[in-house]
Amino acid sequence: MVLWQSDLRVSWRSQWLSLLLHGLMAAFVLLVPWPLSYTPLWLLLLSLVVFDCVRSQRRINACQGEIKLLMDYRLRWQGVEWEIVGTPWMLSIGMVVRLRHSKSKKGRRQHLWLAADSMDAQEWRDLRRMISQQSTQGQN
Repeated sequence: MVLWQSDLRVSWRSQWLSLLLHGLMAAFVLLVPWPLSYTPLWLLLLSLVVFDCVRSQRRINACQGEIKLLMDYRLRWQGVEWEIVGTPWMLSIGMVVRLRHSKSKKGRRQHLWLAADSMDAQEWRDLRRMISQQSTQGQN
């Protein structure tokens, strides 16, 4: 039975925060007074920051689509069923949910950032309420 569902959108706040942090790291690498002999090192560091920024943006864009909260502390996201492991870490701007693949014997794990701006305000309030209820029921 589905307790909650939403169609996740791309989180603009997450994208901007990622760009800001990567921009600050790139600025730091560029503004440090490197000796001329360290040019290959700072070029490598700058390249790593740029590639990580691109990877981060792709991961943020991949976190969209239909998501459903099911009974028994399970989540169906992108057509795969996951078990929610532990209590999600909640902030006012989003929550981090630790997931374990429910069909896999080794239990492939993943962390999912659910941003508040990736869904409607009412859906966000409902999700927080449902997760809070389920985590308090699981502790009793």
